[in-house]
Amino acid sequence: QRNPAGPPVALGPPGAAALVEAAQRRQLSSVAEAPASAPCRGMAADSPCEAQAATAAAPSRQEQARLGPPGALLSDQVLRQKAAIQEAERRAAAAAAETVDSGDEEEEDDEEEDIQLRLERLMASVTPCVAACPVTVVQSSERQRIETSGGKWTTVKGSRVMVRPAKDDDCMLLVASCLQTPETDRESSSWALQRGGAAVSPKFGAHSRQRGLSHGVHMAHLDQPGKRMELDYQLAATASGGDSGRFMVSAEKQRRQLAVVTLPACQCAWVEDDERLVVEPGMWRDVDGLYEVATTLPGDKVLVLCTIQYVADWASEANRGRFTMVRDEVGLDGLHDRGLQSVRALGPSFQRTLLMATVDAPPPGPHLYRVRTALTTGESATGVANVLQGDRQLALVRLPGGAVFGPASAEGPVTIDEPRWTEIPGMEVSVTLKRPRDKVLLVFHSDCSPLSFIYQAHFTILRRSGPGGALSNLGFSEDFGLDAVSSDYAASSEYLAGLIVDAPGSVGPHVYSVAARVANMGTGSECPAVVVGHSGSLTAVALSSR
Repeated sequence: QRNPAGPPVALGPPGAAALVEAAQRRQLSSVAEAPASAPCRGMAADSPCEAQAATAAAPSRQEQARLGPPGALLSDQVLRQKAAIQEAERRAAAAAAETVDSGDEEEEDDEEEDIQLRLERLMASVTPCVAACPVTVVQSSERQRIETSGGKWTTVKGSRVMVRPAKDDDCMLLVASCLQTPETDRESSSWALQRGGAAVSPKFGAHSRQRGLSHGVHMAHLDQPGKRMELDYQLAATASGGDSGRFMVSAEKQRRQLAVVTLPACQCAWVEDDERLVVEPGMWRDVDGLYEVATTLPGDKVLVLCTIQYVADWASEANRGRFTMVRDEVGLDGLHDRGLQSVRALGPSFQRTLLMATVDAPPPGPHLYRVRTALTTGESATGVANVLQGDRQLALVRLPGGAVFGPASAEGPVTIDEPRWTEIPGMEVSVTLKRPRDKVLLVFHSDCSPLSFIYQAHFTILRRSGPGGALSNLGFSEDFGLDAVSSDYAASSEYLAGLIVDAPGSVGPHVYSVAARVANMGTGSECPAVVVGHSGSLTAVALSSR
């Protein structure tokens, strides 16, 4: 039986590297052909530069025919044959190159110089990032009960932000987090970020099968209103699970948060889709249509966010739906190939929205980011599928290197087997702010591999301020932390992923670190252990207050 928390097969498919290179070359060619009087500006989704890049990134029909259908499986024999053919072609090309006269060599040199000029022109067209982005944050710890009300949405108290963008095309990064506690068994809740009373984000969900077992709700979405006007953002929720469905928000007065970061359009690129996609057990495959191109300047970092609605069509703890994000041919989950998110379900038809969040440090130039998925199963995989349906978004946000601390990556796998908080080695950053009122956006993710079928692990972020400063737990509570993964959830994400905004109140330095602990499940004297640190990172971004 395959390990339910083990990695899928290696990242593929064959020929993907050639696709990326071809997409980047076509992007350079399209920029070279653009009128000099109308340069592309930044990464806005509707700018000429990104429109050309997105078009260039789409594989041609000939390339698709050559590569086969997405996620196609190739046997080792076929792969060896292809490798032998490619090696023969390479040797033939090398032999032919020896007979090329000096005139042809000069022509090749001219072509290389032409490509370099196109790249320089593309880089010159990119607008540099602003030094700091403003953020508006509201927090509340008021207890609130939300009950089933015929599918109507209820505004979460104290989670409403009014903001006015400086420009018509400004983008808004919405970040929300709260703690939900069910008051009934087999209760489900839905959450959405709204603008003017209408949902702009996918519908996030939490599914319980045990009353009193709290869920951490973490949401993120990139929105572009398209108007310079007063914007009203709020967090809303609804309960389901029959006529008696109800749950508490901040049941023990835990702090919840809604933050809006205003970003120039030239720093943002995103793509959205809702086409239904059925993922069956097998190799990593691309999520069709979920790719975007970002062109970075020296020192730029890229915040990479992805939300995907899905329905896990299985009822086994041995199955996992896997998701990851890739820049060119570099997996953003590290060398262990564990993915950036893993989802589980103990029953079919549970609809949820997963979140992936990380910060990338790419070299300067154009880069193709794409989302991939796979499904790993136990011994019996008959009828098992992960159905991607509903809204999904891939968002890329360029960040100025001077305002970013990290990413600090996990050093390696570590076993968490104690109920006390244990810091994950490597996932630590130090931040010094320019002004005491400035705030810090924390972007974090970590894998979690249980060593048994009964488990409960908690994650949090700790902050130490100043030399010998007190240790602060930034979680909802000292025990729960920021998030939890548990075998008692009916359906959930298995990996930690989220964003929060912290207001330290002083210049610092402030040291942030990610910590984990496990709980005793009542099956013995010891706490069921989990392994973390195969992949994971923590990044801090300095933000200015309005």
